[in-house]
Amino acid sequence: MLTEIADIYVRLSSEDRDKKNKTDESESIQNQKTMLINYCIEKGWQINGIYCDEDYSGADASRPAWNQVLKDCEEGRCTIVVCKTQSRFSRDMEMIEHFIHGKFPEWGVRFVAVVDNIDTNVKGNKKARQINGLVNEWYLEELSENVKATLSVKRKNGEFVGSFAPYGYLIDPDNKNHLIIDEVAAPTVQRIFDLYIGGLGYISIAKILNDEMIPPPCVRKKELGTKYYNGNYEKNNAPRTTWSDSAVYAILRRFEYTGALVQGRQEVVNYKTGKRRKKPQSEWDIVEDTHEPIISKETFYKAQEIRLSRGRGQKIPSGSCYSLAKKVFCAECGNTMWKMSYKLRDGRYNYLSCRTRKTTNGVCQNAHSIRLDELEQIVVDEINKLLDKYYDKKQIGKLDAPKRKKTGAKTLQSQIAELEEKVKRNDNRMAQMYTDKLDGIISVAEFTKYRENYQKESLDTEKRIEILKSKLVALSGGETKTDTKSILEKYRKIDTLTFEIADEFISKIFIGKLKKSGKREIKIEWKI
Repeated sequence: MLTEIADIYVRLSSEDRDKKNKTDESESIQNQKTMLINYCIEKGWQINGIYCDEDYSGADASRPAWNQVLKDCEEGRCTIVVCKTQSRFSRDMEMIEHFIHGKFPEWGVRFVAVVDNIDTNVKGNKKARQINGLVNEWYLEELSENVKATLSVKRKNGEFVGSFAPYGYLIDPDNKNHLIIDEVAAPTVQRIFDLYIGGLGYISIAKILNDEMIPPPCVRKKELGTKYYNGNYEKNNAPRTTWSDSAVYAILRRFEYTGALVQGRQEVVNYKTGKRRKKPQSEWDIVEDTHEPIISKETFYKAQEIRLSRGRGQKIPSGSCYSLAKKVFCAECGNTMWKMSYKLRDGRYNYLSCRTRKTTNGVCQNAHSIRLDELEQIVVDEINKLLDKYYDKKQIGKLDAPKRKKTGAKTLQSQIAELEEKVKRNDNRMAQMYTDKLDGIISVAEFTKYRENYQKESLDTEKRIEILKSKLVALSGGETKTDTKSILEKYRKIDTLTFEIADEFISKIFIGKLKKSGKREIKIEWKI
């Protein structure tokens, strides 16, 4: 009689509380092993291997030990798979059917679940196994729904439910649903926002942090002793040791640094596979004032306005922005002015030229560029005139910041409503075009062309709406926002124009074409 060769498989789905050390096996796993080893000895089965998956779900097909058992079965290294219960092997009915009732008979492998009295060698036992599998799957489905509901309530109540705190924060040791400041990392978050608002780009900021050997977020998580792992950045369990521009970008977009919790950005669409989908921002769970802020809301909204206004074209090789980036427009055609550099006899100078003129001949008459340093000096002079007017006691009373803020908010609201109506009209046109295509009124090629045009127009409009909404929030945010008076009081006289100063004072600058007199009209739209 041939000796049966058994693979013992044990699993536990959640972390145990009875471990003395993280690397120790839980008591439940040890008990499963002891029971199954004794069972094999009693039956006279030779043990090929003992395989263990700890902290894995029964519906997870990526379990390493489980897959090794399947490999042993397929390659003929074992004739029996032994588990405590069928649910230890799998809680997924599809897996049960595929392997226990499909592949195992093909491979000549017997499945035994000791506690359930399940044995594929016993005829008439199949229905019991299938019912058992259905019950286990129902349990998983119900458990998944209960967990979802519980987490949803916690998120809406402003309780943190994540596994890892955002960079700059720690999970409160006295309350796992609350965040506290990480005194080591928080200053870096503040500095990133300050550098960005000061005109630097993601690449330049990352370079500064790397030059100063400041540990990036993934390294900080390792320093704190967490089990954080990111397969996109880590190889052989070694975390990425440098800052990237994407890491800086991610930090600049996190509203959590204002003291709010932003959760529920994704949801699990299939509890079996763990696949997720991104949810629209309108469905996120956002609760403000849940923990201590690292930066003010004013700082956050200012950074978002800068981020949205720079656009893709502003990511120049140096990673930084010149003082008037994305603020200078052609008065003739309305397009942006491009920055370029020319080397002359007495040195190299930067110039601004109409983008339309640069890319399309004969459309715009604004043919002549303007030197950037000359334009900056004009702006500096105009800002200083405002400051002189403000500090002239006779003129102070004429500055009515709250009234201007109110007027500005109404203008922004009107612009947002107009753009949102435009997006709605585009959506209606798209729906009508689809009907026209089905009815044969327009061809597929025509439909594709129109659709691409409308989609591009809608995306551009939605981006503009996002910029205006950021400006509106920054304008109407109460005490946390900067008004005209507070901006003017920060300065007495401007000598050099920086990106930060220009962004506080100026919304747009329009450059007219050069006249025969050698002069050109320059119009400044002020934020204040």
